[in-house]
Amino acid sequence: MRTGQNIYKRRDGRWEARVFLGKKANGRPNFKYLYASTYREVLLQKNNYEKTISLKNTQLLSNALFSDAAYSWLLNSARHWKPATYMKYKNCLDKYILPQWKKLYVRENQQSTYDRLMEVLLQQLSGSSIQTINTIISGILKYTLNYLPVKCTGKVSEHAKRPLDILSDNESCKLLTYLDSRNDLISIGIRLALFSGIRLGELCALTWADVDLDEQVLHIRHTLQRIQNRNRLPEDSKTVLYIGSPKNKRERSIPLHPQMIPILETYKSRYPASYYLLSGTLSPVEPRKMTRHFKKIIKCCGIRDLHFHTLRHTFATRCVESGMQIKALSEMLGHSTVKITMDRYVHLSMSFKQSQITILRFPDSKEKNRQNLSQTDREVRENGEDTEDLS
Repeated sequence: MRTGQNIYKRRDGRWEARVFLGKKANGRPNFKYLYASTYREVLLQKNNYEKTISLKNTQLLSNALFSDAAYSWLLNSARHWKPATYMKYKNCLDKYILPQWKKLYVRENQQSTYDRLMEVLLQQLSGSSIQTINTIISGILKYTLNYLPVKCTGKVSEHAKRPLDILSDNESCKLLTYLDSRNDLISIGIRLALFSGIRLGELCALTWADVDLDEQVLHIRHTLQRIQNRNRLPEDSKTVLYIGSPKNKRERSIPLHPQMIPILETYKSRYPASYYLLSGTLSPVEPRKMTRHFKKIIKCCGIRDLHFHTLRHTFATRCVESGMQIKALSEMLGHSTVKITMDRYVHLSMSFKQSQITILRFPDSKEKNRQNLSQTDREVRENGEDTEDLS
């Protein structure tokens, strides 16, 4: 099976491709089936068939139900996305958009329709989820109509955004003290996340080959996720582990913090390069399992309940507070723009703000008054001396 492409290898050795044509009267999906002796041949057939029906679909889908157009867009665009992106879009469609627009036709989509949907969703979703829904709606409408009849401008107001947590200095000290007392790979992984800001999926995908002690850098080449198995057969698992390129499809290298180098030197010699860093075996530790380990550890430390991603927020914030250039930090975090780094991940602590306020300088009014009085006294004395000279 080729995930995200609706292409399978049959038991008779042939390859089968499915092209989504809409839904039948009973609500079940309607597919066109294509067959070839090799994967490349069936992929070429599928791409050519999709191009052939593309223009027809544009005319047909403009008069179709929005739900039919949505699934056609979803399956037609899937080959351009990671499997995790496909599942995120599908889940948003099924959970938030289609329940509200179940009987809506594409041609009926107007600004007022969109605004009513946003009135409902803005009360329950985060800013990033609203942004995803805007991407989906605009993508479907461009796909079916070749233009946007609505402006997808809905967004969570600034005052409604929840501030993201970071570890306080006291909590960081508690966590590091606890990690110092442990001698296992999971603890090393948590410390590495705090000192590098890597994402949970990136951490789980690290192998010892990604730890370059000669150059003292950490290479981020992959990410690991458990996603829904969208093309599963009845006997298959509902979810599968997926290892792909990092977010934004950008590999990057992060300088290792000096405190991490002796720890990693001790452990790297014990494991082959192909072994995963967190497990010390050829099998990775899943993100959800790593999250459970993290939750147990912070509970033992007496730290409030936090997400694993808090380590990334903390790293970014401490880097800014230490005076690191935002451009350098943005590249280390793997962001596509510096604006994302500033807007989403930098949360300055009150103690840092208090220390920075002392940098601000205003004229001292008392000192200024003293200076003015001294100047006046000098002028009076000088005037008195001038008067005596004239007499």
